[in-house]
Amino acid sequence: MRGLSLLMLSWLLLGCAQGVRTGNGAQISGEVTYRERMALPPDTRIRVWLEDVSLADAPATLLAEQRIESARAVPVPFQLNYDPDQIQPRHRYAVRAEIRSSSDQLLWTTTGHTGILGENQPNNGLTLLLHAVAKAPSTPAPAQHPETTDAPVIVEAARTYVYECDGLEVVVHTAPDALTLYAENTSTDLQRVPSASGVRYEGAGRLFWSKGDTALLEIEGRRYVDCRSNPRRAPWADAALRGIDFRALGNEPGWSLEVDERNHIRLVTDYGERSLYLPAPAPSFAGGVVRYQVQTKEHDLRLEIEPQACQDSMSGEAFEAGVRVRLNDEQFQGCGRYLPAIR
Repeated sequence: MRGLSLLMLSWLLLGCAQGVRTGNGAQISGEVTYRERMALPPDTRIRVWLEDVSLADAPATLLAEQRIESARAVPVPFQLNYDPDQIQPRHRYAVRAEIRSSSDQLLWTTTGHTGILGENQPNNGLTLLLHAVAKAPSTPAPAQHPETTDAPVIVEAARTYVYECDGLEVVVHTAPDALTLYAENTSTDLQRVPSASGVRYEGAGRLFWSKGDTALLEIEGRRYVDCRSNPRRAPWADAALRGIDFRALGNEPGWSLEVDERNHIRLVTDYGERSLYLPAPAPSFAGGVVRYQVQTKEHDLRLEIEPQACQDSMSGEAFEAGVRVRLNDEQFQGCGRYLPAIR
């Protein structure tokens, strides 16, 4: 009887590892790990999720997730149960993971694109290698040789968000313990202050208090209580803050392009897996079309920007220019717009 039970258990585990259907569902399995030689801090929480990343410039759609608590050391196995009827043949999917502390501080996260459910992409036996995103300690730590230290020492990355507040659009750019608020043609630096919930910043008569995708905003006594994050606008605002003059995107496969006039052209393809920087020459103009041509030892890039109404093929968003890109033997087509400065 015991032998039969062990046989049945082995069969079930094998089925999970191969990503087979169970009832009306299917499974993806693998493990989460990181490079640092250290145990997981106490009471950490691990989250692994499957998402649809077909749109190149829109928030991903969550399809499945697993939350793991009380793990003591990596690697940590995971198993995602998803509905195969939600999977579309022409869409693209990815698996991501993160580890957070008991106080919800992000400690490790995936940084690249882990494609899944596509042709020649495994659905089981995945290894998600997470990278440290821990805030540097506020007090000096004992000196250690960089090759022997066990603690992750990476400063939190700055991020840009766009919030829509009852007809007022504001841009916030975060950094560790500080935030710059762009609203009504004025930029204000705010400092993080203690809060019982969410994240709160104050300064110069302004208040920004975020809780997930919603926020409360105060500007000189005027209160906006229903501010909501718009992830689709965030990449454009971030590019404008970095001084980018023109931005474009396209689909199948997902790609994006940025032009920093007289500095560089950045082309990101394959859903973020490949990024290429090339010098930006002075453009030429003919028949209303703006053209850039860049030739290096390895690449030949041709970019055309035509002022005409253009609609994104997947999101339906309207743009002011049609864009054609040729990189060596590859061709990309999409839409774009010039970016006004954010002050």
